[in-house]
Amino acid sequence: MGVEKSGVLNALCFDVDDLVYSLRVVKGTGLAERYWVEEEGFALLEGLEELGIRATLFVPGYVAARYPALVRAMEKAGHEIAAHGFSHQTAEQLGPEGFWADAAAGKRELERIIGRKVVLFKAPDWGIGPQTVWAYDQLIAAGFRIDHSARPSLLKALGRRPDDWTPFMYRGALAVIPVTVLPFFGRAYPFHGGMYTAYVPLTWQVRYFLRLNRRGVPFNYFCHPYEFAPRGMNRRPWRYGSVRAFLYGLHFGKYREYIQRLHHLFRFGPLTQAYAGFLRSVTLKDPSGE
Repeated sequence: MGVEKSGVLNALCFDVDDLVYSLRVVKGTGLAERYWVEEEGFALLEGLEELGIRATLFVPGYVAARYPALVRAMEKAGHEIAAHGFSHQTAEQLGPEGFWADAAAGKRELERIIGRKVVLFKAPDWGIGPQTVWAYDQLIAAGFRIDHSARPSLLKALGRRPDDWTPFMYRGALAVIPVTVLPFFGRAYPFHGGMYTAYVPLTWQVRYFLRLNRRGVPFNYFCHPYEFAPRGMNRRPWRYGSVRAFLYGLHFGKYREYIQRLHHLFRFGPLTQAYAGFLRSVTLKDPSGE
């Protein structure tokens, strides 16, 4: 695109979900289909290695428990391992006690595999919203120090402007790194990859991200292994007649091209490295006292 590569480090993240499993959780039905996340996860690692990118990988506990070798390979490749709950259910689905137990179980499973503490969390399916702000207190109780779940609606519920996605502290114990937001005609929209930008021309995305980096502001970008994997490995969920599966399938493989092109213009790394300046400036309390 004829633009010099930005010097700002931006965050690249992946939610290491299995689409078939996620659809089953949403629909509440069993799907007689193999899981593809292991194959797609290793393909993701190969793709990131080719690009020379280290990313943050949010791994649900159910994936870690089934495929510990995949998690160990992610760790060995130098990626940041972070928690994504255990069962990939939302805070509303689980309730306060269930959410704490699910988040803590996912954390323990990852720590058992990689042998070190996991302090970064992202809610499955963006499942912390205006009605479930209590989930942040449960994350603190579960031992998390950093969260990456806040979208505009949650920011508003926390008493912040929906378009102010500056990182901040919650109760002095949880560092909140909101998703990248695009202010547009008086409203704020998530603008950080995934479904939110699947149908936005890449040139438009680049203009906005360049504007942020020129001001010294990093952005965060995410997708899933099944969107990034070559050849659209698990297009089979289209067969289930789900609108959600259909919409997902429309952009399988698109993000591989997107990230390859964005990589020529922007620097990418793990979330905590991209926001290291903020994290160094705050004191993160450890609820465990360790």
